[in-house]
Amino acid sequence: MTRALLLVAALIGSLFLSVPTASAAPSTTWLCRPGSANPCGGGTDAPVDCFYVYPTASLQPAQSANLDASPELAFAAAAQARPFGSVCNVWAPVYRQATLLSLATADGPARDAALAEAYVDIDRAWTDFLAQRDSNRGVVLLGHSQGSRMLRTLLQNRIEPDPAARDVLVSAIIPGISVRTSDFTTVAPCTDVTETGCVVAYSTFSRTPPPDSRYGGDGILCTNPASLGANARTPVLGPLPNLTAQCDSDNVLMIDGPGAAALPTLPNATWGLHLLDLTIPLQTLVDLVRSQSAAFTA
Repeated sequence: MTRALLLVAALIGSLFLSVPTASAAPSTTWLCRPGSANPCGGGTDAPVDCFYVYPTASLQPAQSANLDASPELAFAAAAQARPFGSVCNVWAPVYRQATLLSLATADGPARDAALAEAYVDIDRAWTDFLAQRDSNRGVVLLGHSQGSRMLRTLLQNRIEPDPAARDVLVSAIIPGISVRTSDFTTVAPCTDVTETGCVVAYSTFSRTPPPDSRYGGDGILCTNPASLGANARTPVLGPLPNLTAQCDSDNVLMIDGPGAAALPTLPNATWGLHLLDLTIPLQTLVDLVRSQSAAFTA
């Protein structure tokens, strides 16, 4: 298996379905947690915690993954979460996610069941995470694609109804899904780098989305991480140089600059730059967490 194929597997996202609640799950298996060597870096000096949920990555030939910390999960975490190790202590649960096979071949009810099982593990991991950490530390929710879907439901089910959880929410960074402006009642879009308790959600495109696009549209939240509030066309910092970003009238984060039009739209144009949702503005997002964490701890 080539690294390129593993990257595709790690970053291709989940499809259309909301996540219902399901039955009990075993105790949490941690892919990453502070104080140990792991693909997220294992730092212990950062002022806040990141609760990271990786995207659809499992190559297992089943509808739902098991709880093995398999190499493709580590690859996804190293690519997406490790850069945040300088600004937060990263916790990342292994979960029985809907696999790539499930999302490509299963019918609607089967995918619903797989996503429900996945959320059970995330809900359980959140409970375990709260029991093991300093309750006064701030928390950043960090995800992508299926991981963002899990965190959106966690925000709705466990954080918005809980004043103590809301009080320690630094931010939720959940790109790669369609977050509606009506999804949350207390968590609002971030409008400033020093604002806390807010959400950053977007999907990246470099060309006008087709009519059957999976992302964007009326009522969908697009938060420009490079220009919170103002949404000016602004450079985004990451491994791909000289790119700029601005949310457009389709409510997607439109990427422009040298080479932007050649960036991969996989598996097809309806997904936009889904594989690169976190990658393109990676340093911008790390800097945002640094600023928000400073504001929280102050």
